[in-house]
Amino acid sequence: MADTKRILTGVVGHLALFFINFCVLVGVIESLQLFTPDLPILNALVLAFLLIHVFSFLSVQLGIQVLEFIRVRMPTILVAYYIRLDDQEAIRIPLLDPTKSRLAVIILLLIVTGAPIIYPMFAIYGFFMVSAHLLVIALDPSVILSYFGIFLNWMPPIIALIVAMIIMSIVIVEFSHR
Repeated sequence: MADTKRILTGVVGHLALFFINFCVLVGVIESLQLFTPDLPILNALVLAFLLIHVFSFLSVQLGIQVLEFIRVRMPTILVAYYIRLDDQEAIRIPLLDPTKSRLAVIILLLIVTGAPIIYPMFAIYGFFMVSAHLLVIALDPSVILSYFGIFLNWMPPIIALIVAMIIMSIVIVEFSHR
Protein backbone atom coordinates (compact mmCIF):
# COMPACT_ATOMS: atom_id res chain seq x y z
CA MET A 1 0.00 0.00 0.00
CA ALA A 2 2.81 2.42 0.88
CA ASP A 3 4.59 1.53 -2.37
CA THR A 4 1.46 2.31 -4.40
CA LYS A 5 1.02 5.63 -2.62
CA ARG A 6 4.65 6.55 -3.27
CA ILE A 7 4.34 5.66 -6.95
CA LEU A 8 1.08 7.59 -7.27
CA THR A 9 2.55 10.70 -5.64
CA GLY A 10 5.61 10.38 -7.89
CA VAL A 11 3.47 10.20 -11.03
CA VAL A 12 1.38 13.18 -9.92
CA GLY A 13 4.56 15.10 -9.04
CA HIS A 14 6.14 14.38 -12.42
CA LEU A 15 2.96 15.35 -14.29
CA ALA A 16 2.72 18.61 -12.34
CA LEU A 17 6.38 19.43 -12.99
CA PHE A 18 6.03 18.56 -16.69
CA PHE A 19 3.07 20.97 -16.86
CA ILE A 20 5.09 23.70 -15.13
CA ASN A 21 7.98 23.11 -17.54
CA PHE A 22 5.54 23.23 -20.46
CA CYS A 23 4.21 26.56 -19.20
CA VAL A 24 7.78 27.87 -18.96
CA LEU A 25 8.42 26.74 -22.54
CA VAL A 26 5.24 28.48 -23.72
CA GLY A 27 6.37 31.60 -21.87
CA VAL A 28 9.73 31.46 -23.66
CA ILE A 29 8.09 30.96 -27.07
CA GLU A 30 5.64 33.81 -26.49
CA SER A 31 8.45 36.07 -25.28
CA LEU A 32 10.37 35.49 -28.50
CA GLN A 33 7.60 37.40 -30.26
CA LEU A 34 8.49 40.51 -28.24
CA PHE A 35 11.66 41.07 -30.25
CA THR A 36 10.69 43.78 -32.74
CA PRO A 37 12.80 46.33 -34.62
CA ASP A 38 11.47 49.18 -32.46
CA LEU A 39 12.40 47.47 -29.16
CA PRO A 40 15.06 49.57 -27.37
CA ILE A 41 18.48 47.92 -27.27
CA LEU A 42 18.63 47.80 -23.46
CA ASN A 43 15.25 46.07 -23.29
CA ALA A 44 16.35 43.64 -25.99
CA LEU A 45 19.52 42.80 -24.04
CA VAL A 46 17.60 42.20 -20.81
CA LEU A 47 15.01 40.07 -22.61
CA ALA A 48 17.77 38.10 -24.35
CA PHE A 49 19.48 37.45 -20.99
CA LEU A 50 16.18 36.31 -19.45
CA LEU A 51 15.40 34.00 -22.35
CA ILE A 52 18.85 32.43 -22.50
CA HIS A 53 18.90 32.02 -18.72
CA VAL A 54 15.47 30.42 -18.40
CA PHE A 55 15.96 28.25 -21.49
CA SER A 56 19.25 26.90 -20.08
CA PHE A 57 17.67 26.26 -16.70
CA LEU A 58 14.61 24.62 -18.32
CA SER A 59 16.84 22.25 -20.29
CA VAL A 60 18.72 21.20 -17.17
CA GLN A 61 15.47 20.86 -15.17
CA LEU A 62 13.97 18.62 -17.87
CA GLY A 63 17.14 16.53 -18.03
CA ILE A 64 17.12 15.95 -14.27
CA GLN A 65 13.40 15.19 -14.34
CA VAL A 66 13.74 12.65 -17.15
CA LEU A 67 16.59 11.01 -15.24
CA GLU A 68 14.49 10.79 -12.09
CA PHE A 69 11.50 9.51 -14.05
CA ILE A 70 13.67 6.72 -15.50
CA ARG A 71 14.96 5.84 -12.02
CA VAL A 72 11.43 6.03 -10.52
CA ARG A 73 12.21 8.81 -8.03
CA MET A 74 10.25 11.81 -6.90
CA PRO A 75 10.90 14.84 -9.14
CA THR A 76 13.43 17.41 -7.97
CA ILE A 77 12.59 21.08 -8.44
CA LEU A 78 16.04 22.58 -8.93
CA VAL A 79 14.97 26.10 -7.94
CA ALA A 80 14.28 24.91 -4.39
CA TYR A 81 16.62 21.89 -4.13
CA TYR A 82 19.70 23.61 -2.71
CA ILE A 83 17.68 25.94 -0.50
CA ARG A 84 16.07 23.03 1.37
CA LEU A 85 19.38 21.37 2.25
CA ASP A 86 20.94 21.78 5.70
CA ASP A 87 24.62 22.57 6.04
CA GLN A 88 25.29 19.13 7.51
CA GLU A 89 23.07 17.22 5.06
CA ALA A 90 24.70 15.35 2.16
CA ILE A 91 23.45 15.89 -1.37
CA ARG A 92 21.68 12.65 -2.27
CA ILE A 93 22.03 12.98 -6.07
CA PRO A 94 25.72 12.93 -7.13
CA LEU A 95 24.87 14.81 -10.33
CA LEU A 96 23.71 17.78 -8.22
CA ASP A 97 26.77 17.80 -5.94
CA PRO A 98 29.01 20.72 -6.99
CA THR A 99 32.10 18.96 -5.64
CA LYS A 100 31.52 16.00 -7.99
CA SER A 101 29.81 17.46 -11.05
CA ARG A 102 30.40 20.47 -13.29
CA LEU A 103 26.71 20.47 -14.15
CA ALA A 104 25.91 21.17 -10.49
CA VAL A 105 28.21 24.19 -10.60
CA ILE A 106 26.34 25.47 -13.66
CA ILE A 107 23.02 24.86 -11.90
CA LEU A 108 24.22 26.79 -8.86
CA LEU A 109 25.36 29.66 -11.08
CA LEU A 110 21.95 29.73 -12.77
CA ILE A 111 20.24 29.73 -9.38
CA VAL A 112 22.45 32.50 -8.02
CA THR A 113 21.93 34.63 -11.15
CA GLY A 114 18.17 34.66 -10.77
CA ALA A 115 16.49 31.32 -11.49
CA PRO A 116 14.23 31.48 -8.39
CA ILE A 117 12.74 34.70 -9.80
CA ILE A 118 12.98 34.20 -13.57
CA TYR A 119 11.73 30.59 -13.75
CA PRO A 120 8.44 31.19 -11.86
CA MET A 121 7.93 34.42 -13.78
CA PHE A 122 8.01 32.57 -17.12
CA ALA A 123 5.90 29.75 -15.65
CA ILE A 124 3.16 32.18 -14.62
CA TYR A 125 3.32 34.01 -17.95
CA GLY A 126 3.19 30.70 -19.83
CA PHE A 127 0.26 29.50 -17.70
CA PHE A 128 -1.72 32.63 -18.55
CA MET A 129 -0.88 32.22 -22.22
CA VAL A 130 -1.88 28.53 -22.21
CA SER A 131 -5.16 29.43 -20.52
CA ALA A 132 -5.85 32.19 -23.03
CA HIS A 133 -5.01 29.96 -25.98
CA LEU A 134 -7.21 27.15 -24.68
CA LEU A 135 -10.09 29.58 -24.26
CA VAL A 136 -9.68 30.84 -27.83
CA ILE A 137 -9.46 27.29 -29.17
CA ALA A 138 -12.64 26.36 -27.29
CA LEU A 139 -14.46 29.32 -28.81
CA ASP A 140 -13.10 28.85 -32.35
CA PRO A 141 -11.55 25.43 -33.09
CA SER A 142 -10.13 26.54 -36.46
CA VAL A 143 -7.67 28.75 -34.59
CA ILE A 144 -5.64 25.69 -33.64
CA LEU A 145 -4.26 25.54 -37.19
CA SER A 146 -2.96 29.10 -36.96
CA TYR A 147 -1.39 28.33 -33.56
CA PHE A 148 0.28 25.29 -35.06
CA GLY A 149 1.75 27.52 -37.78
CA ILE A 150 3.02 29.97 -35.16
CA PHE A 151 4.56 27.09 -33.21
CA LEU A 152 6.38 25.82 -36.29
CA ASN A 153 7.71 29.28 -37.06
CA TRP A 154 8.92 30.10 -33.54
CA MET A 155 10.10 26.71 -32.36
CA PRO A 156 12.46 25.49 -35.05
CA PRO A 157 13.68 21.92 -34.87
CA ILE A 158 17.19 23.08 -34.05
CA ILE A 159 16.08 24.37 -30.63
CA ALA A 160 14.32 21.08 -29.92
CA LEU A 161 17.48 19.25 -30.96
CA ILE A 162 19.58 21.34 -28.55
CA VAL A 163 17.21 20.58 -25.68
CA ALA A 164 17.21 16.87 -26.54
CA MET A 165 21.00 16.83 -26.64
CA ILE A 166 21.24 18.49 -23.22
CA ILE A 167 18.70 16.08 -21.73
CA MET A 168 20.43 13.06 -23.22
CA SER A 169 23.87 14.26 -22.11
CA ILE A 170 22.64 14.64 -18.52
CA VAL A 171 21.18 11.13 -18.59
CA ILE A 172 24.34 9.67 -20.17
CA VAL A 173 26.64 11.44 -17.71
CA GLU A 174 24.60 10.22 -14.76
CA PHE A 175 24.55 6.63 -15.97
CA SER A 176 28.30 6.71 -16.68
CA HIS A 177 28.97 7.61 -13.02
CA ARG A 178 27.42 4.38 -11.77
